[in-house]
Amino acid sequence: MRLNQASDFALRLVMQCAMQPDVIHRIDQVVQQQGFSKGHVMKLVNQLARAGIFETVRGRGGGFRLGRFAKDISVGDVVRAVEADFAVVECLRTGSAETKNCCFLPACRLKPLMNKASSAFLSVLDGMTIEAAIADLPVPEALTMSFD
Repeated sequence: MRLNQASDFALRLVMQCAMQPDVIHRIDQVVQQQGFSKGHVMKLVNQLARAGIFETVRGRGGGFRLGRFAKDISVGDVVRAVEADFAVVECLRTGSAETKNCCFLPACRLKPLMNKASSAFLSVLDGMTIEAAIADLPVPEALTMSFD
């Protein structure tokens, strides 16, 4: 299994928010601290807010923060919010023409194996909460700096 860069960035954003749960994070601060592009951060915040992982705060001094406690958010939740596709092989992809036209179906033994592998991968991600992921991490100095 391979996750895209969006999952990596999204997990970092969620972990940063979990390390500072009382802070309303601003996109400009995240861009400066993490070095991500502003457009990418805006897209991720939107996706994570739609999934209920982030809560957005409008207006002056607005931004985003966790929408749930870190103990209630799994790594799998974050990855599912930003990954479009978990198909290990083409025939597992929803709506794929290959699913309908595969010459090996229904006798294919590879498809169930790959489906099982994908499910196992997601199960591992679901078994780790954001709270557990940050449990022993020190709060980096960059995260405690004020940019007001």
